[in-house]
Amino acid sequence: MISVGVELGERRYDVRIGTFDNPLGADAAADILVAALGPSTTGVALLVDGDLAKRSPRVDPLVAAIARRVPRVARRDLPAGEASKTMDEIASTNEWLASEGFDRRAAVVGIGGGATTDHAGFAAAIYLRGVAFAAFPTTLLAMVDASVGGKTGVDLRAGKNLVGAFHQPKAVIADLAFLETLPGRERIAGLAEIIKCGFIADAAMLTEIEAWPRGASEAPYAAERYLSLIAGAVRVKAEVVAEDEHEGGRRAILNFGHTVGHAVEAASGYDLLHGEAVSLGMIAALSFGAARGITPPALVDRARRVLTSVGLPIDVERRLDASVLARVSVDKKRRGGKIRFVFVPAPGETRLEDVTADELKAHFLSSSGGAKTIGSSA
Repeated sequence: MISVGVELGERRYDVRIGTFDNPLGADAAADILVAALGPSTTGVALLVDGDLAKRSPRVDPLVAAIARRVPRVARRDLPAGEASKTMDEIASTNEWLASEGFDRRAAVVGIGGGATTDHAGFAAAIYLRGVAFAAFPTTLLAMVDASVGGKTGVDLRAGKNLVGAFHQPKAVIADLAFLETLPGRERIAGLAEIIKCGFIADAAMLTEIEAWPRGASEAPYAAERYLSLIAGAVRVKAEVVAEDEHEGGRRAILNFGHTVGHAVEAASGYDLLHGEAVSLGMIAALSFGAARGITPPALVDRARRVLTSVGLPIDVERRLDASVLARVSVDKKRRGGKIRFVFVPAPGETRLEDVTADELKAHFLSSSGGAKTIGSSA
């Protein structure tokens, strides 16, 4: 097992990454959770991804193990995926928490992917003006991104994650065995956030993925292939969050690929997985950077190769039109009419610049080619 600390003073917590083999594994995971929540916890509200509960035999033993250690446990299964990230669903969860009689010393625990983690964290942030929260991320994306850093939120019709709160967990427990039953498409999508960390902070992660044998991302899950990458991505995010918890400065680099990515994702009606949209957004950001003389065209080519090699989409140009780019105008990172955009001059380096929506549109909708001409494989 690998433990990565998120250093936030008195609110520090650990992200535990490893394989908790049943039957003892559920007990070990539950012990870590209970120790992190503390002896004064009066109850645990478990919010579980409904699809996960049907797919994975690990859910029920984990729920039972937690129930043996806590005075009171109740469980609510959520709609799968982005369907759980609505204000109506958040209201339903808070009504349920109240009807179950959970008090301010109770904790909300999310068991599932990024949407479940976002939902559980936001519900915990606003119920009784804030109760404890912990996460059992069960997808690759949730392990390296949604469960770490305290960002929680839900979607509006206007865009993704436009309502939310910063609410740090007490613990994050990533049981890699859940990835054994994760659909291949979701596992590949999770690699996008790992590749993102390689571009913005740790170039060695890119090199590690580039060294994978052909077809490795589509092969049956192998823990040894993912453990170091997951831990590396968590370390990147933990270090950034410890420096800038509320995205006042450096934390914005974690949004690399997300500005255009979120717009494409929302425009697809969430048929695109988040990681697939981030892949497209990274190509958009790199090509935009190349057009502005910030990113070397060779780096755009490298990004296209590494993303394609693991099965992620790169055809962002054909997905962009005026209606999609209009969604960027309501991006939550906008400031005074401008958008804080993350550029990558070289792997491991970032540059933040404010750009206007008109500048983005002029680049991506240019009849002269714009992004389409950047990179030899475009």
